[in-house]
Amino acid sequence: MNTMNTQPCQAVVVGVDHNPSSDRAVDVGVKQARVSHRPLHLVFATGVGLVPYTREYLATKLDFLRRRRDRAAEQAPDLDITYAVQVDDPAALLVKASATASLVVLGSAGLGQTVDVLRGATAAKLMAHAHCPVMVTPHAATWDVDGPIVVGVDATEHSTPALEWAFAQASAEGAELVPVHTWWWEEPDPFLSGGSWEDEWVAMSQTQTLELSEMLAGWREKYPDVAVSPTVVRGQAAEILVEASPSSRLVVVGTRGRGGFAGLLLGSVSIHTAHRASCPVVVVPSTHP
Repeated sequence: MNTMNTQPCQAVVVGVDHNPSSDRAVDVGVKQARVSHRPLHLVFATGVGLVPYTREYLATKLDFLRRRRDRAAEQAPDLDITYAVQVDDPAALLVKASATASLVVLGSAGLGQTVDVLRGATAAKLMAHAHCPVMVTPHAATWDVDGPIVVGVDATEHSTPALEWAFAQASAEGAELVPVHTWWWEEPDPFLSGGSWEDEWVAMSQTQTLELSEMLAGWREKYPDVAVSPTVVRGQAAEILVEASPSSRLVVVGTRGRGGFAGLLLGSVSIHTAHRASCPVVVVPSTHP
């Protein structure tokens, strides 16, 4: 273990602040670093003030971060842990850190937490612009640490990085993988349409199930050790994923890359899931290799 300020390449980076959920983020970061055999880097961003920060002020923040480092070291004494305090905007700092990180972990402010508006904005900016996967830990919730990994999947190539990350993570943790594909078709008023749409729903569900099976075929061959339970559900993606989160160890979603918000599993869905879920949520950009 060392205390160098330089961020190691491919480290698991944890953004730390004074919010109580930061301790949870550190704990989750420790686990991810151990599972992935990566170093752990803790970073505290002071924000950019109009008046330069004093040496004494920065020393108090470094001491605060050092105590979080010691907490992590107690859990994993064999883990390589570094930490740094930076005078920078939190979102900008974490986006820059993501360029050489394997994963960035951040605590969620939780939707509706008005005192944490800036914190929520940091998470949203990071998820939109990060170069690597971002894990958002819940503000205040419990989840099944032995449950499956749930990954949201749509029918485009933008889901591929999220699916790849989820398979690799399930293999590393020995977890069951549940790929969830949601579809939605609003039923017209039976009185106006002249009949039931139940048969059409069944046909649509069968079509979606076949598409999902085809998408998973190659990944099942690559990861034969992973138990896979495909699930097709009629419903809104974000709500279905949030409902699955209490019994899951992780929920994985994708975006259309840095700054792109369109389609099924991106933008509002990613943000809604990350801030409402009861378990950690990993947002994987479509540009992630």
